[in-house]
Amino acid sequence: MSAPFLPRSEYLKLPLKERFKRTVALPAREEERAEQLHQKLLSIDLHTHITTHHEESGWEKDRERLLNSGVTGLFEALDHLLNPAENFKVTCEQIGSTRVMINKTPGMCLALSVNDIRRAKKEGKEAVMFQLEPQTLGPMVDNVDIAHELGVRCMLLTFNTRNFLGDGCGEKSNSGLSNLGFDVVERMNKVGLLIDLSHCGERTTLDAVEASKDPVLINHAGARALNPEMSRLKTDGVIQALAEKDGVFGVSGIPNQLSKAKRQGIQDVLNHVDHVAKLVGVDHVAIGLDICFDDHVAFHRSLLKKLMRGTGQELNAEYMEGIESPEEWPNITRGLVSRGYSDQDIEKIIGGNALRVIEQVVG
Repeated sequence: MSAPFLPRSEYLKLPLKERFKRTVALPAREEERAEQLHQKLLSIDLHTHITTHHEESGWEKDRERLLNSGVTGLFEALDHLLNPAENFKVTCEQIGSTRVMINKTPGMCLALSVNDIRRAKKEGKEAVMFQLEPQTLGPMVDNVDIAHELGVRCMLLTFNTRNFLGDGCGEKSNSGLSNLGFDVVERMNKVGLLIDLSHCGERTTLDAVEASKDPVLINHAGARALNPEMSRLKTDGVIQALAEKDGVFGVSGIPNQLSKAKRQGIQDVLNHVDHVAKLVGVDHVAIGLDICFDDHVAFHRSLLKKLMRGTGQELNAEYMEGIESPEEWPNITRGLVSRGYSDQDIEKIIGGNALRVIEQVVG
């Protein structure tokens, strides 16, 4: 990033296009190509926190910024910080309140199938597909069926810590899926729920990839080869196992996970995209930013420090230049153009690969 560093508060005062040009340089012809591609293609963010705390904060203040993203499909994670005990009753209440919010918001719709996402693109809407991060079902396999009936279409098996199903990436142990975990994977396959392994420990991840009859997702992570001390990221062996099962790897934009540098941003996201594409092929790369409209680093600093225990994360950078919020999603398309990806490959990375797996598993 050759432009002088700006504090986050000053950076956010810049117009969007100026932020983009500071971080991804494109000649005029390629600039036009990137803009047309982003408008034309169906894009999917495999992990979002758009409506987090919507009841308390009034998320509508970010509505225009979400429209600027141009993203069609949002995999919205119900907020586990509001349900730390993984109480399924609380989960059901969260699903209900968020469904009401989506139904009341013009231009948004709940997605229960791949056709809902395709229809949203044609109608110029955003399609929201619910996911649980992590699973908040308790020790009852039958709750998988209930969650599916309520509209959930994706579930992360663990967060960074151990739960009923297996070990998270922050645990010192590496014990893999529990017996209940294997049962839940089987039931998720049966009802058509996407399995996400982004926060799972190494063996839990590999157990789930092997046990699932369907392709699985790592929908918001990065490659540990580029930041070896960060256990939240995935090894090349895990990425290869995922690809062999025809799964999809969503590269995140989370500050201080993809790199330990003092300045981080869109180029780090693109570095991880490049690594995964070179390792297993472009057909297995997607985007799952896992970022919010607020100050993500301040959020980590104040609320998540204990939840990051054991992951190796350090809060070195203040923000992500060029991809600081979902509003800056078009810069991903610009970045892929700058890295020499073809139109066909860009279509796959920003939405096509995710759409393929959703269709295969969810329908």
